[in-house]
Amino acid sequence: MPNLMYNSARDVLINRANLHDLQTPAPMGAKHAPYPFGEFADSICDSIVESGFKIEQEEFAVSKDHMRLHGMLHVSNDSAVSQVPNSNGALIRYQPDTIPAPRWNLTVGVRGAHDQSISRGICFGSRVITCSNLCFHGDLGNWKSKQTTNIGLRLPGMVRDAVSGLRGAAESLTVDFDGFNRTALTRDEGDSVLLDIFRSGGFSASQLGRAVEDWDICSVPEHTANGRNLWWLMQSATHALKPTRGQQNYNHDDLRERSTIIYTKMRPAIRELAANRVGVEL
Repeated sequence: MPNLMYNSARDVLINRANLHDLQTPAPMGAKHAPYPFGEFADSICDSIVESGFKIEQEEFAVSKDHMRLHGMLHVSNDSAVSQVPNSNGALIRYQPDTIPAPRWNLTVGVRGAHDQSISRGICFGSRVITCSNLCFHGDLGNWKSKQTTNIGLRLPGMVRDAVSGLRGAAESLTVDFDGFNRTALTRDEGDSVLLDIFRSGGFSASQLGRAVEDWDICSVPEHTANGRNLWWLMQSATHALKPTRGQQNYNHDDLRERSTIIYTKMRPAIRELAANRVGVEL
């Protein structure tokens, strides 16, 4: 099974049980309150399972002498979303047709640090199963808490709020990805979207080049099943964010920030670039 995270050589992969063996350091100041990584990870995973979701895969990594934590959970819901409310409260029903549905699952991102470098955080994104691309954007859900006094009292509420957002995230993705899958693009229209992403900080120059190459000739045939469309374009964009061979220090937060830009630029393109949507009400 492929790794969930684009971890660098400086990260140490660790399973959840062994997180409990890591020493929680003493506070760095009067208001600093380190919270054990193991308890943090357990609270998130337990809440997800208790809410009826299934954790298909989980992966954690520590860095900076075990002072920083990043993790990802591949989460699925056995009861697939078949209808969701639109902005007017009416239900959007998805009928079987000749267009294959995109394959995706939710990914829950986890992060934290004992050295005050980053806050404790949980966010949602999408995981494209066919090639393990990751699209991590705060529009689906992003919760943070500083490690200050009483963090132990705040974190359970933050975890509950985050997990309760999973259902809404699934509904949002069902609508958006179905729209992506039905939005046909010309090559030039796709180039324009990719350039807009680059200008907005979603790509480095080299990443833009890789995205254009994949948009020309897709590296994963499954993404081209419905022709040249916004779904294919999103896969090319997120594919470009993968670290290249030999990249030693990949920044997980950089991935999240860039993929947020990609997603927020892709979503309006449904309205702006396509007039051939079938069965989708936005």
